[in-house]
Amino acid sequence: MRISYYLDKPKEKQSTVMLNIALFGQRIRFGTGISINPKAWNAEKQEPRASDPHRNAHSKRLRTITNSVNEVYNDLHIQGIGSNARIELINHFKIQIESILSKKAVTPPTAVDLFADFEQFINSHTLRSSSGLVTTVRPRERTLSMYRLVKQSLIEFELHRSTTISYESITLEFLASYVQWIGSNRNLSDASASNFIKVIKTFMKWAKHNRLHDSTEYERFHRDKRTGETVALSADEIRTIRDLDLSDSPRLSRVRDHFLLQCYTGMRYGDLMQLEPRHFDDEIGVIRFTTTKTNTKCIIPITRPIRTLLARYPSRIFEFASDVKQNLYLKELAVKAGFNKEISIAQYRGGRRVETVKPKHELITTHVARRSFASTSVRFGVPESVIAIVTGHSAKGMLQQHYIKLDEEAVRDIVVNAWDQL
Repeated sequence: MRISYYLDKPKEKQSTVMLNIALFGQRIRFGTGISINPKAWNAEKQEPRASDPHRNAHSKRLRTITNSVNEVYNDLHIQGIGSNARIELINHFKIQIESILSKKAVTPPTAVDLFADFEQFINSHTLRSSSGLVTTVRPRERTLSMYRLVKQSLIEFELHRSTTISYESITLEFLASYVQWIGSNRNLSDASASNFIKVIKTFMKWAKHNRLHDSTEYERFHRDKRTGETVALSADEIRTIRDLDLSDSPRLSRVRDHFLLQCYTGMRYGDLMQLEPRHFDDEIGVIRFTTTKTNTKCIIPITRPIRTLLARYPSRIFEFASDVKQNLYLKELAVKAGFNKEISIAQYRGGRRVETVKPKHELITTHVARRSFASTSVRFGVPESVIAIVTGHSAKGMLQQHYIKLDEEAVRDIVVNAWDQL
């Protein structure tokens, strides 16, 4: 026996989800009682998409049907029976399945549908300014992808617990259970799980602002921001990558250049991918751009290492790999550079400190370049206040916020003189 699902009228605005059963060489079709927008149906996976506002109820209905059909089939006694008996058996099978399907389908809730609200949140949420004012600026696509990931995790968690998630059920007890589940289900550290909590708090705040609930317990949710230990490259290791002979691999040569450009500028990889010729002021000797993550204006001095690298790109036009591929390629590059020393890295999981030992090349990512710029700049004598201006980090303390005011030329001279040591 084979079970599959398909849409009765996939070209209509709304269609019934059909159940198809292949049994003894016959195809038996039934209506499931589910009506869905074809755009919200994944034909390949034979299930509702995340865009279906009632995905949770529909998924439960299909799961129940599948389990019930399998139970009926397993109860059939088909061994050693003739063809006439099989016809009677099929008729009996049909009657039982029709009886199951005639039961009232699980209908989507009409009062409050948290996941439909979450979808509206994803489609309409705008960011706040640093002073807390609501703006018309939408989150960047990577942030929206995180929102969708959190919504999907909540749907899966609801299925796991077999209880409906509502605004009232999002309590501290819910948080503890959810964090434990998502940590084990997705193998996440506490720091990574805290990003999921951040999204839930943002959604709950948005929902309360839109008068969808009056709960306040989410405000007490704690995020464990302990990130554990991180790695950065030393000046000598940056030189090792810089001096690698990659003439036999143009792909890795480009990867190396992009990584070095990050090491020399301290830019996030997402910002690096947005670089255009207009951002370069070669006359003054700086790169000016605004970060996509924090909307902060940054001034990056064009140091001697940067000028040497840019000589290979006179057009100032780069072809970047996706961040996922770049991270894979960087590990390959780090192997060629001989970064094989084993390093003990600590992370927090379930509130406990867990140490793992890995070769350093497995830990090299695009963000390591940003850390390497900051740590190398400190080693070369660049003040933290200047590094903050270059990397776009917020000023710390009264002195940096109100008294240290450096112009482009001052920032340029400090950083250029320092990085002449590389």
